[in-house]
Amino acid sequence: MSSLSNRRESPQRQHLLAQATRQALIKGARWAWGIQLMIAAFMWFHVQAMHDAHLVVEGARPWQLGIHVELLLLVLLLQPLLWYWLERWPLARWRKAVFILALLWGCLWASVIYALLKTELPGRGTMEPAIAATLLLVGLISFYPMSQVLYGFCLPILASLISQILINVVAFPWLFGSGMLILLILLETGRRMLTSWFVLAVDREYEQELMLKRLDAMAHQDPLTGIANRRHFDIASKEAIAQGARLNVPLTVILLDVDFFKPYNDHYGHQAGDECLILVAECLEESVREPGDLVARYGGEEFVVLLPETDCRGAIKVAERIRATLAARALPHVGSTVAPHLTLSQGIAQWQQGQTLIDLLERADSALYQVKEQGRNHHAVAP
Repeated sequence: MSSLSNRRESPQRQHLLAQATRQALIKGARWAWGIQLMIAAFMWFHVQAMHDAHLVVEGARPWQLGIHVELLLLVLLLQPLLWYWLERWPLARWRKAVFILALLWGCLWASVIYALLKTELPGRGTMEPAIAATLLLVGLISFYPMSQVLYGFCLPILASLISQILINVVAFPWLFGSGMLILLILLETGRRMLTSWFVLAVDREYEQELMLKRLDAMAHQDPLTGIANRRHFDIASKEAIAQGARLNVPLTVILLDVDFFKPYNDHYGHQAGDECLILVAECLEESVREPGDLVARYGGEEFVVLLPETDCRGAIKVAERIRATLAARALPHVGSTVAPHLTLSQGIAQWQQGQTLIDLLERADSALYQVKEQGRNHHAVAP
């Protein structure tokens, strides 16, 4: 239970949820914009038709109904100009911008509905709730991932409906008010249900990403030491060789072997042997400096270091750092005949034009064999 809670509170999961919310709101806002544009255009044509037929009797209000609808249409038509900037703003600033946009839409629709209430028009009393209910549904579908945006859009529209009670348009205010309460409950419960499904989908995507990362680690990392495995090294080396051939840049490998590892394992035990290999991997990673350098476990007590864009002189410096780093750890090794602590033998080979990875490793292995013949705890460079 605690691990699940930790995953849900992880920064990666929170970032994924924030990005998914942003994308959902961008798509929802665009869809809502299109639906609103169609509704506003329909209302404009409807009002014009009623005016031409002399079926509209306008009451006292700040502007005519047509002006309210035309203002709404103007804002909606100018809206695409904002999409370019909205998608590129930082998340905190973007949230405020979307809220203000939804609030603006809601207030404009509220003014249209209020003007419609003050206009004697065929269908009055049924058109307003139908338009409002449609808009609330549009808002719920579009803005449910963020409650502030949803209610910024919906509350002005609900307020315009409630104003019918104040201007005595409805015959049974208490019944109308109960209907508004039910509508608000449906809006909130619908938002919570859609949000729960949305978060569940994000959590599933997050779990899939974690699973893919674990599978990738299993495919490319050594399970004991945590560094790259042989498969990862082979892939990276072939890519580095191809780059070296294309760009004519040097490439060097260092093949390393733990000196007298079997006596170490026999004397200290297999658990200590595993800890020894982990320590060696740590020393290797501490000794490389460039981002493109790769440390890998090649098999058993053998390790390999890939040094792209590095010649033999640079590889020798890396080998000396590895030797000094491991010596500083001073891990006791009573079974060694060359030092009282753990040591490494290292073979260095620089890639030459036309060589394959197998050729390069064979040369590094020959240099490593030469070091072992000469007493270990040192390095040699392949000719």
